[in-house]
Amino acid sequence: MKHLNKQHNLKQLMSNWGLFMLLVFTIFALPIITLFVKIRLFEIFITLIVILSSLATSEEGKRKRKVMIQVMLSILAIWISRVANLHYVHLLASLWLVVFFMLRVFRFVGQLSIKEHVSITVIVGAINGYLLIGVGFALLVNMFSAEFPGAFNFHINDSVSHVYDSLYYTFVSMTTLGYGDLLPVSPAAKSLALMITLCGQFYLVTIMALLVGRLLATSSKP
Repeated sequence: MKHLNKQHNLKQLMSNWGLFMLLVFTIFALPIITLFVKIRLFEIFITLIVILSSLATSEEGKRKRKVMIQVMLSILAIWISRVANLHYVHLLASLWLVVFFMLRVFRFVGQLSIKEHVSITVIVGAINGYLLIGVGFALLVNMFSAEFPGAFNFHINDSVSHVYDSLYYTFVSMTTLGYGDLLPVSPAAKSLALMITLCGQFYLVTIMALLVGRLLATSSKP
């Protein structure tokens, strides 16, 4: 039993670090690579993020089977919406991906809440949860701005630029920087912007409270 738990923890450790590197690459490096390689790589990396995020928050028993079903549905959603140019399928696929990433974020928070010690792996897991919120909301913004042209002042004519505009806008909103170059225009888009900002800040407050609580508990032990 201890051997199985050790293997499970090792798998989560490697998945957490792999997910962290993949998220950082997708958010920061992929937009630059796309300038030189005119291939839609975003779907490939989102698929990898789905797989690694499920491994990093893996569970045992029946719940594990449920997560695997969610993963398969997410991968199908990515590629069906990419290959089949079906409007409503694309909408449902995008919404499901957002739900999947938010479920993984809640799982990250649940795992962090039961950790007794704050290690570098715990911190990486907390960062992964934050980055997943950004990716999930970026997909929602991308879908919303494509469905309602003019809701945001994005580059609607270029689908590749549109995806990365959504990523950029989401993280700028989550961190409350507000550069003002990309803006919500419609009332619904402004409501979405507020939700993104509040969710990003609530996550930071929650995670900081958990981490500080663990550090204080550890330091107070004799």
